[in-house]
Amino acid sequence: MNMWEGEWGPEWGWGIGRREGWVGIRWGWGNLLWGKDDVLYFRMRRLFRYVAERRRLYGEEVKEEMKSWPKRLVSSTRINLVRGVRRVEFWLTFAAYAIPLGFLLYVLYWNFLPFGYDKTFTIQVGSPGDTSGEFHLDSSPGLSEPMIAPDGTTYRTLNGMAKLVLTPGVSLRNARVSVSIDGSPGVSILPPSIDFNLNSVQWNYLWDFSTSSQKNLVGAAFHKDNCEFFDGKSKLELPNSADEFESGPLTIYTEWEPEDSVNDNQEIVGHFNWTIWQNSNNVVFTVGRMNSGSGGFYSITYPISNSLFFKVNHSLIATYNPGTDGYIDLYVDSYHAGRTYFGNQTIWPEYSNENLSLGWTSHDYSRNPFFKGCIYKLALAKTALNQGQGSIETNMVGASLEIYVASVATSTFRMVKIHVKQ
Repeated sequence: MNMWEGEWGPEWGWGIGRREGWVGIRWGWGNLLWGKDDVLYFRMRRLFRYVAERRRLYGEEVKEEMKSWPKRLVSSTRINLVRGVRRVEFWLTFAAYAIPLGFLLYVLYWNFLPFGYDKTFTIQVGSPGDTSGEFHLDSSPGLSEPMIAPDGTTYRTLNGMAKLVLTPGVSLRNARVSVSIDGSPGVSILPPSIDFNLNSVQWNYLWDFSTSSQKNLVGAAFHKDNCEFFDGKSKLELPNSADEFESGPLTIYTEWEPEDSVNDNQEIVGHFNWTIWQNSNNVVFTVGRMNSGSGGFYSITYPISNSLFFKVNHSLIATYNPGTDGYIDLYVDSYHAGRTYFGNQTIWPEYSNENLSLGWTSHDYSRNPFFKGCIYKLALAKTALNQGQGSIETNMVGASLEIYVASVATSTFRMVKIHVKQ
């Protein structure tokens, strides 16, 4: 198409047409708009035919009206463009508010869980994927490779400890957690925290310093503020106890309040071949030497915050349990600090000839500092307090929970199930 359809001449100064597939509006002797769009062309042609028909019917009467049409067309185009821009601006503005608001609502939901949380997780031990996912087994040297029983079920053997890790993808606040395991009798769960009742144990010795000093302990510590106070240069000891607390199992319980946040190796209580230490950044339970004068030491360390831990009352339970797969256990302020295995070794009873002592030990050639602070209670039982259970209930705070499963001999470990409810 070489000519514009309905071109009325330069005195009108505009035209509408299509030529070689291109659609355009002609303004004066130049091209105002060109575009390769059949829909646009047909709409413009419809307009053209309407104008041409009016010109045929009314002749010169519509000439002045038609002169204003290009401006009206351009004005209409501008209005539509403005509307389009405003529409884009609206959606961009909407997105700018909606996206962060949606993210905020997502975070608030998973942190506050207004509709609660109730979910069960299961690990089929030995199956593919038992070491990955929201609830999984962590790698452990005491955990065997996956095995298959004659009935087709999967399992692993456990000798020592294995860690279970739960990361449900939400932040829980004091959720109730129930854990149960399926395995041979030697497998048990170590609760991450315990609700310990002092009266539930038959103690061989129990000293309560809340009312007065205990007469069978000797030394320079003195009673103060419902506790036995150690001023950084005093100690207590139990006379004629050099041969006690070093053969067979042992459980130690104490409540204390440390004050010296600078010096390390302050003995809270010990017997030279086992000691509970107060350090500036941790609490440590150590046994050893083991078997002989050249034997090693085994420890459990509970890290602390220096600024928050001191001048506050704390409690701990330490267990020494010798045997074929002997171990030591430590709980501080009801939280499990860890378990360390030492096989069939035992404390060497000839390692020094010290009595049971509180507040100071002659370790490190008597260069250790004295303990400074209060001891409220101390109890010792010549039995091992076994906290391992086939099922436990505990609380969960935050986005993850770690639970330990232990076995004192090679045992079959088949399944573990955990139920979380808030």
